[in-house]
Amino acid sequence: MKKPTFHGIALLVVGVACGSNADDGSTHPSGANNDAGSPLQFSDSGGGADGQLVTSSVPMYPELWYSVDQSLVRVELAADGTVSKIQASTITFAVDSGQSAITMLKDGSLLFSRLSSADRQSHFFHVANPPRDGSAVTPRALGVMPNKIMVEGLYTDCEGRLYAMDTGDDDSSAKGNRLLRFTGNVTAGDYTFVQVSDLGTADVADIDDMGPGINSDNKIVDNPGLAIDTGNIYAFDFETGKGNKVGQAGTFGIHALGGSLFGDKKSRLYVMNDSAQIFELNPTTFAASNVLGKGPKTDPGPPGWSSLAGPLTDCIAVSGFTPPK
Repeated sequence: MKKPTFHGIALLVVGVACGSNADDGSTHPSGANNDAGSPLQFSDSGGGADGQLVTSSVPMYPELWYSVDQSLVRVELAADGTVSKIQASTITFAVDSGQSAITMLKDGSLLFSRLSSADRQSHFFHVANPPRDGSAVTPRALGVMPNKIMVEGLYTDCEGRLYAMDTGDDDSSAKGNRLLRFTGNVTAGDYTFVQVSDLGTADVADIDDMGPGINSDNKIVDNPGLAIDTGNIYAFDFETGKGNKVGQAGTFGIHALGGSLFGDKKSRLYVMNDSAQIFELNPTTFAASNVLGKGPKTDPGPPGWSSLAGPLTDCIAVSGFTPPK
């Protein structure tokens, strides 16, 4: 598809991202490397010394993922960062319609939640082996977030900790918003958490996705990072709730990928709008490219009613999050 041509105004830059451990769980038989592009293998499987990179020992691909309606969708990227293919895998059982949050865990598996339009609860699912050949997938249903907490975003940091954005009273305002860190094993159905920050008075009205970003050294860091609120992008400290609007693009999904995945070794930033159109953003000016590709249509709901996820490479070992006490 088209090579990115950036347009827009000059703004600001910041960064974020990384992965989390998870148990195996999908009943899909394999994460087949069928026409999936070339994976990268990294030797470091855990936290490194300060300033070093935290990478993964499992194969990582230049790709993005999202889930909408009855589909898990893979966006395959070329070595130059353009979109080479968008392929949907059918989920083999009925999943309620609603906004999805998704993250790729450090073991390469996917965790996603669906904020059901029917019961207004967040239902969690785990895909141990994401299908890269477009075959049907049967995620493992993990249950619902307790106490009717509604989740709009899922996020993992450089040390593998998993976070959720509690959308509070509703999914259209910041009232009651909190950043939560799971201390239990969510893939085993343990939703024990601690509160990291109260974002009810945050500079972002209502965070739809917590996004990885890119620092001035072309590396992925976890905090401060990027947040998106219905197309408004903020350079944002997830713990303090302070940030600045730096651009406008996409709708609900934002994610950055490390330079190791691309031929020119440059890290890249992507957004998706509610029509499931994919754009690359200039990581310094946040100017958007032309449309690189478009995901499949859905019924009901917008085809891009989801956040974005991808592999978590080139992540700086010094985490910007305060560990739980």
